[in-house]
Amino acid sequence: MTSPDGLSPQTPDHPADPEVPWQRLHPLSVWASAAVAGIFLVPSAIVGTIVLAVLGQYPWVFFPVPGSLAFLALTTYLDLLRLRATRYRVTDERMEVRSGVIAKSYRSIPRERVRSVDVAAPLYVRVFGLCSVTVGTGEKVGSGGSDQLQLIYVTAEQGEGLRRDLLHRRVPGRTGDAEGADGSETAGAAEAEEAADEVELARLVPAWLAYAPATAATLGVGLGAIAALLGLNAQTGGVGWDWVSGRLGLPTPEQMSSFVMARLLMVVPLSLLALLVSGVVVLTLAAVETWWNYRLTREADGTVRLRRGLLTSVSLSVEGRRLNGVTLHEPFVLRSVGGADVRAVATGLSAADEKKTSAKSRLSPGMPRARARALAADLMREEASPLDVPLTAHPRSALRRRFTRAGFVTVLGAVAAAALAWAHGLANRTWWEHAIRAEQEFAPVPLATPVLETTPTWGWGVLAVLLGVAAFWYALGSYRGLGHGLHPRYLVVRQGMAARDTVALERSAVIGWRITRSPFQRWAGLADVAATTAAGSGMYAATDVGLGQGLAWADAAAPGLLEPFLVREDGGGASGAREREGA
Repeated sequence: MTSPDGLSPQTPDHPADPEVPWQRLHPLSVWASAAVAGIFLVPSAIVGTIVLAVLGQYPWVFFPVPGSLAFLALTTYLDLLRLRATRYRVTDERMEVRSGVIAKSYRSIPRERVRSVDVAAPLYVRVFGLCSVTVGTGEKVGSGGSDQLQLIYVTAEQGEGLRRDLLHRRVPGRTGDAEGADGSETAGAAEAEEAADEVELARLVPAWLAYAPATAATLGVGLGAIAALLGLNAQTGGVGWDWVSGRLGLPTPEQMSSFVMARLLMVVPLSLLALLVSGVVVLTLAAVETWWNYRLTREADGTVRLRRGLLTSVSLSVEGRRLNGVTLHEPFVLRSVGGADVRAVATGLSAADEKKTSAKSRLSPGMPRARARALAADLMREEASPLDVPLTAHPRSALRRRFTRAGFVTVLGAVAAAALAWAHGLANRTWWEHAIRAEQEFAPVPLATPVLETTPTWGWGVLAVLLGVAAFWYALGSYRGLGHGLHPRYLVVRQGMAARDTVALERSAVIGWRITRSPFQRWAGLADVAATTAAGSGMYAATDVGLGQGLAWADAAAPGLLEPFLVREDGGGASGAREREGA
């Protein structure tokens, strides 16, 4: 039988090892999943029964609770089948997993390909003493396959044993099979020995949690809550608001709308303040849950280990020799208050999409910029941080490109504002009455339409001017964020305005270069020069750099790699470089 990964269970190159027994997932994993599902299903079914009884739908009253229990029993039975079908083991050379009830699968990876081990324990499985283990390999395992192996769930002792065995390259014992005091004492001694050899790189300072609300999403959290309420009101046709206002004696929507419009200058700032406060509270609580007990250490063998989490305990270990650099991530709002966070450039941290990969590679919460730069230097084991090397500015033509885009946005904004002002001037009283009634279907208190009705037509021109100012300000900040440089061991690139990233990548990790030029870049003498690597996102580019400037930087960063495609303008000197014709 051939596995989905293109490997067979027994081949001449990878024979099965009969001396290492196969292990099962822990039986409690089934009941943990059933308990969690029951917590959500059963109360919902009871509420549904009560609602149906109040509405007089007696034939259907008897379906929610038995139906939810039957569904819970079915899912539990399927989990039991999955538990019986899943086996794993770690030999001296490989990690192997067998799974599947109907479609059997066998997956096997060499231990030297293991790049990271992620041990996660959400609260609902932590009470059972369980955890999930995700083994990252940093590359795809066969056509269409995943780049990781996952075990859901094993005991906490098994998870810690797998982490030590796979990353420390130890000869694996029978993790989780040892019985009695001897096995426990051995595991405890190993953990104590590792703890003694750890070097602490960072630990949570509670004041850092103040950086959590420093994000553009702070107002969005409050707006999301309001949007959810408006959506619920729209789905009920306004019945919910009418019921609440009737029970509490609230004014009618027309009276409330008139009250708000009469005090618009007071209501708008107070509403924004309420949105800001609600966003700050929610994001701070989320940061507490995510980063509580945060600790970043380096173990004796160079493995970098991240531990964090209040309700969901997470332990992520990255093999030291696979950590090829760091990224200093500075979103605009966080940068404005002097904060930053640190992310790893390493193999084995890829996920389903770029957003999840970025979150998984994050090694710190938001912290003061100086502390983040110091942590980055500690991770790279450099006294002189590569992030402190002077960066070369990009040509003025890169600024002109950004100003051209800003001008295009400004023109579009002016055209749109003129069209809206013209439509605003044509709208009559009857049109606004229809618009207000339409808004009442979604919002219990229509405010947007009355505000637009009372806004003078020249207000659209003000918005167009503000848009143009913001576009040119953004273009200037984007240009100022560009830069590239070289450290004896690292190449450094920086770019971004909304989210500015400064990446320090080991020069030895560069496996190729990608040089791209659009027609407009060719006209301006610019290019995007990107270093390709097996780590991180796979490509890190100096954007809109001068062609000769970028090629000289790439040639100096990885000598010899671009040599077959370069011609020296000065007959062999290093002052300039250009692309060879046809290269």
